[in-house]
Amino acid sequence: MGRISTLFQTIKDLNKDRWVRKYNPHQRFFVDVDWYNTEEDYLNALRDDWKSEADPFDECDHYVDVTKYDNFEDYEKAVNICLEHLEWIEEVSRYGDFDIDPQNYKNEDTYLDALTKRIKEKYDLENEFYCIDPLDYDSPYEYQYEIDERIHWLELYDPNHQYPVDPSEFNYEGGYVEAVNEWKDYVARLDAELDEEDLKSDDMDDYRNEALKQMSRKRPNSVEYHLDNIVEVHQEENVSEDDKKSWEDKHNFYNSFSSVDPTQYDRELDYLDDLRKQWKEYYDPSDMYDVDPKDYDNEEEYMEAIKQYIKSKYK
Repeated sequence: MGRISTLFQTIKDLNKDRWVRKYNPHQRFFVDVDWYNTEEDYLNALRDDWKSEADPFDECDHYVDVTKYDNFEDYEKAVNICLEHLEWIEEVSRYGDFDIDPQNYKNEDTYLDALTKRIKEKYDLENEFYCIDPLDYDSPYEYQYEIDERIHWLELYDPNHQYPVDPSEFNYEGGYVEAVNEWKDYVARLDAELDEEDLKSDDMDDYRNEALKQMSRKRPNSVEYHLDNIVEVHQEENVSEDDKKSWEDKHNFYNSFSSVDPTQYDRELDYLDDLRKQWKEYYDPSDMYDVDPKDYDNEEEYMEAIKQYIKSKYK
């Protein structure tokens, strides 16, 4: 009987040695395995020590569950990543109601992009006021106030959205009003020139209205593109998602044509060609202008070319 008891004790001791080698190989944590009768009890005791060392202030309780880990190294790594991510979310804790989990993002930039997108989905779904950054404000309510104020300016001074003046580019109402008035003066001069040249016909009315419609999409002057800075379009296979995002930044900076999704393309040129078709369909559906979108790599340049063409026709 004694020999059997000894055998059982030996097996028990061997098992406990195995637990130690498996979960506490460097004896870093002073948890006496002899105090525990089951592997799970021993592991849970170790986890308590892991948590005390890696996350003593319980900062990661909602993000990292220690019971999901079977070794300290992996748990500690997860906690460190979590603590880094929490630094990001603390910077914009005022927007915590939008429930963006930092653990789902690889770096701060992608996290903040996702947060900004979520905020805009609520307050500026069409990204109409793209010059206003929600993260510049201390609360979503302050950001909403700024959006509502710009909407009020539009209703007062440009209710039909006739003029290419973005109210979000202005900090004060007076500056916006001045810019709108400049465009009103331009339209008045345009009509006067048409009258002087005896071109005021039904056809020219249609032409003028179409011209103003196109010009109403003109972007703020604070953003400029230059031909000599255009990056050559490369054709690459198996490009990454980040590469595709760069295509959008380069060719569809204002996200005016978001229906053309760069992630659905394997080649940058295919994406750009479909964008050009959208530009043409929107700005020149009747083929009124002798301007080929294939000559341009972004919407702003194509728009500027149409504007110059219109001006040349009115001279």
